[in-house]
Amino acid sequence: MESSFTILRLRGIPIGAHWSWLLVAGLVVWSLSQSLFPASYPSLSETTYLAMGVVAGLLFFAAILAHELGHAFAALREGMEIDGITLWLFGGVARFRGMFASPGAEFRIAIAGPLVSVAIAVVFFLLGSIEGSSDAARAAEGVADYLARINAILVGFNLVPALPLDGGRVLRSWLWKRQGNFSAATVSAARAGKAFGVVLAVLGLLDFFTGGGGGGGLWLLFLGWFLVQAAQAEASGALVRQSLRGRLVRELMTTTVETVPPQLTVATFLEHIGARRFSTYPVVRGDEPVGLVSMRGAGQVPGAERGRRRIEDVMQPLSELVILSPEDEIVVALDSLQDESKRALVIEDGRLAGLLSLSDVARVLEGEPKQTLQPAPSRRGGGLVWAVVAVAMLIAAGAIYRPPLVVFEPGTTLDVSEDITITGVPSERPEGSYLLTSVRLAQPNVLGLAWAAASGREVAPLSQLLPEGTDPGDYFRQQRQIFDQSRLAAAAAAARSAGLEVAISGTGVIVEQLVPQSPAAEVLQESDVIVAIDDRPVRLDTDLQQAIRARPAGASFELRIERGELTRSIQVRSARLPGGAETITGIGILISTRDFDVELPFEIEFAERRIGGPSAGLAYALAIADMLEPGDFTEGREVGATGTIDLDGAVGSVGGLPAKAEALERAGADLFLVPESEVTGMDETSLQIRGVSNLDQAVESLTT
Repeated sequence: MESSFTILRLRGIPIGAHWSWLLVAGLVVWSLSQSLFPASYPSLSETTYLAMGVVAGLLFFAAILAHELGHAFAALREGMEIDGITLWLFGGVARFRGMFASPGAEFRIAIAGPLVSVAIAVVFFLLGSIEGSSDAARAAEGVADYLARINAILVGFNLVPALPLDGGRVLRSWLWKRQGNFSAATVSAARAGKAFGVVLAVLGLLDFFTGGGGGGGLWLLFLGWFLVQAAQAEASGALVRQSLRGRLVRELMTTTVETVPPQLTVATFLEHIGARRFSTYPVVRGDEPVGLVSMRGAGQVPGAERGRRRIEDVMQPLSELVILSPEDEIVVALDSLQDESKRALVIEDGRLAGLLSLSDVARVLEGEPKQTLQPAPSRRGGGLVWAVVAVAMLIAAGAIYRPPLVVFEPGTTLDVSEDITITGVPSERPEGSYLLTSVRLAQPNVLGLAWAAASGREVAPLSQLLPEGTDPGDYFRQQRQIFDQSRLAAAAAAARSAGLEVAISGTGVIVEQLVPQSPAAEVLQESDVIVAIDDRPVRLDTDLQQAIRARPAGASFELRIERGELTRSIQVRSARLPGGAETITGIGILISTRDFDVELPFEIEFAERRIGGPSAGLAYALAIADMLEPGDFTEGREVGATGTIDLDGAVGSVGGLPAKAEALERAGADLFLVPESEVTGMDETSLQIRGVSNLDQAVESLTT
């Protein structure tokens, strides 16, 4: 493969990489460390995510290499030659030379790669099942889980019965055995490959236009195009081989060949011989061929050296050339002439008999009647195999396509009381635990969605969580800011619940981000500061939220904003907008409080957590209130809690409760406190569920 470089040799097999592999390797590491691992394993450090991405990326490509080595070693056992293995844009490719000896030989070579991938997937599945609670153990689990999944996916994709995939080669070996015709089997398997390529392209268009991820849609389009082209190349190659079967090199080679002696200087060669129409010339000493010289190779000699350098200094020796006999079959020679620029020396009895190139083969094919290149269709295959192929393709399509839907899965649980350090007033940690539980959001394929629906998992449109056009990085950074502010709000609410004085201040609400196509997007700009709504001052983000949600969607509001040095008033209407697991009434902005400050009568520090959103507010408020007041609210129990908390202690809805309840059940929780508005529909869990509307009610539910 052109533009490739060799990395190493293993048992004589050159292993290299195409430049496109470097791009893919970087993208894989970046996506793993910046997206997949942070979303699936929250609260780890940036350095840990980067290390996970690098290790997982390297092991992923090592697994691809092992897959291709499985093919290569199987081919060597079948007596075939291996030109090398190359990692590139679409994974890896092992290049063989020669024809398969039998259908069984092709089957064994084709299935060897997937069997290696199955073994790798099993090993990493077992490693990922080793439990551990430390950050290092969770990181190792994440890497192992990813590698187990990705290798299982590779097995499934590669076994789709569509040439040039491994499954297509298995299909071809089966058809070849039944039909007794390799070319006919190739054409049939290639048709399946082209059909699957079209399916992938259609899925790519569907993904692109339904908001399932434009990048993924373009990738599927590109992959589908590649499969169609590769399948067509396989079919064309098989038809060419059929048309040339029985033909000898003697019939196609060029016999009128101009040669040059090895003692000729490069200058003379370029001046007198190089002006003719040939690009390469055999080098002959007497009657004995000794090499091949090209115009390009000779032209690279510096001008000052051409008078003393000889052809034998710049030629390719026989050991580096393709050598054929006039009695060799053309189909055997084709594998040696894969490169359009290659020339084979035809030698008979130690003398040069001619030259053979792909252009010689092409000239013969141009004169062949087109119908002779079409193998007669076989009726022995039956319809059952094609039904199986169709079903396999549908399953593969379901495994590849990811609709714009997300599934709420159980996330991690942690005791928030261990995150809190209070000084300046008496405080005591509870004997039990206040468990925060997160939700892991997954965008599964069609098969995963079917399983999630059958399992009762909560499913929601992706746009409900992340509105179209919103930058995911900005969104999740904003969510982490909201998490940090929710802990301060929890401290303020807990202090007030304990009868302590708290001073809360802010100077307005900053518009951090606009939701595309929302009411606010038409009249507001990022960095605007909202200081009043309907002539009522807005100092805190809760002031704005409460004012908007106090009226039904569609209500009109007058906002006074500061934009740079100017102050102006604007009109905006509210609407029902995505809000995680449910819709909320809003105007379509992500906000923060300007100059937000909470003056507590004590010092409080929180452990750093890479968690987003406000749903942990109730759990933190309960833990802080318990630490400030005498007694132990938990009484040694494992108490799970979820819900937003405002500065006055009001509890708000959050969504995702079924997945959170499942995570708490796994953690051994005794009780689950949830927003009162979300108690309905929680009958499927074995946990004791209690609905609360404010912090005082939550404390009372624990102490009475």
